[in-house]
Amino acid sequence: MEDFEREEAVNEVDEPNIEEPIDEEAAPGEEAPEEAVPEEEQPEEEAPEEEQPKDKPDKPIKGPRFFAWLVAVVMMLAALPALLAASINLELTIPAVRGLAAEACKNYDDARDAYQRLYSIDMTAQSALPGLSCGSFIMERQYVVLGRLYGPLKIVNSDGLPPISATLTRIPRRLQKLSDQCDALMEIIMAMQNQPPPAEGQDGAEWLLAALEAVRGADKQAQARRLYYDAITLQFTTGDPAQKEANLARIAALKADPQSEFWMYEDEELYYALRGEDYAAVVTLCDAILKRNRQDSMAMAYKVKALFLADGAEPALAAAKAFEKRDVAYTGMQLAKAEVHYRQGSYEEALKLCSEVQSRADLNTPAFTPEEEQAQSAAMEAVGMTGVVLLLQDKPEDALQLLNNTWALNSMNSASPSLNYIYILLTAYIACGEGESEEAQNFVMMLESNGYPVPQVITDLQEGKTTIQKIFTEGWGGFDV
Repeated sequence: MEDFEREEAVNEVDEPNIEEPIDEEAAPGEEAPEEAVPEEEQPEEEAPEEEQPKDKPDKPIKGPRFFAWLVAVVMMLAALPALLAASINLELTIPAVRGLAAEACKNYDDARDAYQRLYSIDMTAQSALPGLSCGSFIMERQYVVLGRLYGPLKIVNSDGLPPISATLTRIPRRLQKLSDQCDALMEIIMAMQNQPPPAEGQDGAEWLLAALEAVRGADKQAQARRLYYDAITLQFTTGDPAQKEANLARIAALKADPQSEFWMYEDEELYYALRGEDYAAVVTLCDAILKRNRQDSMAMAYKVKALFLADGAEPALAAAKAFEKRDVAYTGMQLAKAEVHYRQGSYEEALKLCSEVQSRADLNTPAFTPEEEQAQSAAMEAVGMTGVVLLLQDKPEDALQLLNNTWALNSMNSASPSLNYIYILLTAYIACGEGESEEAQNFVMMLESNGYPVPQVITDLQEGKTTIQKIFTEGWGGFDV
């Protein structure tokens, strides 16, 4: 009994106080019990999303305060002169580049227009920002262009154009020779003016030659300047018929001299070729002029007319068509073609071309720009040529009415018709039998008061020594030779 109690007591002591879990396999068809997961390893359940509060309106962004604006304004004002200077520099650069480019292409009319534009901008720039200027660039280029086109003798004789040495404080190398030539020519001319005046009854050409010889005799550099003396002699005596043969000899000698230059004789050679109706010589001289300046409209017109007189209408019209592709020559070439047509009796074609030129300008309003002035000048020439065609068609009254009405219209607009226009107008008065009228004599007095005598052909027409047909269709025709 005690043994049995002792055994129970031992068994009670041996039994564990905590029961251990027993893994039992789940019976088939039954789900296995889930393993207990430690509390720290159990995934946290996602909390239900809380309702997000509605977006609140953004607070307005504060702009720069007064001090920041003040700093910005000060900085802008400080930068303004630099911006203005940069803008004006750009405006000065554009016409300068255009002028140089035109010079390179030998389009000297365009070059001079560009430099004139540059001069206007330069004056404005100096008034806006004193000290901002293109300096002596404009004057330098002006002298370069004039030297290439005409030479130093015309520069010296140009009114209002001061000597290079008196204009530029520093003469660039490219102008040094031209400046020296101008100074030498000016010295000779001033010395001539200091000679005793002509004696009573002494011919002007005789006095001039005597004065030149006196100056040459006193000039220590006369041998080095011998070509200058011949050039001056030619320029001042070419209009004297008595000096024609001597001048032709001087021209030939100058052309043969390897040290001579075109400006010493070219104008005088063209003068004698025109009056001698040497058409081949005129074409050659015009080609030389156009080689220096592609935009010389006078040389183009003379070449077209010379080709017509020498070889007929076909080469003349072909030359005019080629020249008219140059912008500056378009209207002039239309008039040149019109003259070729009316000389052949193609009056309708001539009138059509004149009308086309007139349509390019408004003669009812004043011209305000150089382009408008050029267009109006060409239109006036076209009106004058229309008057010629009407005269050739034996319609003098229509011609006189057209020319007078256009004259009155342009007088109100301060236009200045050419001498050729006035000569055609006087011809119309004579053709209408009104050559002695007060209106016609007013034009004669206007010409004479400005130093322009009435052409001999107009006097001959009034005296019955020539006809309108001869004036406009024989030889060079017209009044310009």
